[in-house]
Amino acid sequence: MADSGKGRGAYHHGDLAAALVRATLEIVDEVGVRGFSVAEAARRTRVSPGAPYRHFTDRDALLAAAALEVSHRLRAIHLQAMATASSPHERLAMVAGSYVRAAAVHRGAFELLFAPGLRAHHLELRNSTREFIDLLLPSAFEVVPPGQGAKTAVELLEALSVMARGYVALLLDGMFGDPSAVAADVAARATRACRALVDGYGLPDPTPS
Repeated sequence: MADSGKGRGAYHHGDLAAALVRATLEIVDEVGVRGFSVAEAARRTRVSPGAPYRHFTDRDALLAAAALEVSHRLRAIHLQAMATASSPHERLAMVAGSYVRAAAVHRGAFELLFAPGLRAHHLELRNSTREFIDLLLPSAFEVVPPGQGAKTAVELLEALSVMARGYVALLLDGMFGDPSAVAADVAARATRACRALVDGYGLPDPTPS
């Protein structure tokens, strides 16, 4: 890696931004969002303290870019989990479980994802939330009874999101014990709870459990 962005080994345009995002995720995982500083991200990427500002206007802009990376990774995890589901009920129910398992591994990343204020001021993060809803909405439409339409489907997704985030918050707060040790059990519990929620909203699942 370069030490100043100039001369031998210099970053090409775009490489430094990605390196800073990786460093941000590492730092947040170690010290949390409050402990994060752009100066430390610059130090870890071996550039001058001012170099990050060529790519990010301020601290929040760098945090938002890192949060967006987390969102993309989480979407990929959900896609992988959903590919194994045998019905729309299962595709919706397993979201919470995959959320919990990911949170146990990437704890700081989830704190970053939920950091206050980032979504309010960064359109790309709000768009990532809408993309996630669009990913699940077809399954929600398959689950809810005919005639109940988009309103009920969206309400179901909202309820699933609240439940998933609730389990993640309790997991990361240590309410169930050490997150790494209990992640599989909590993921299974979260999945069962979401399955009950889906069944309460929708038509019976025609596939065997």
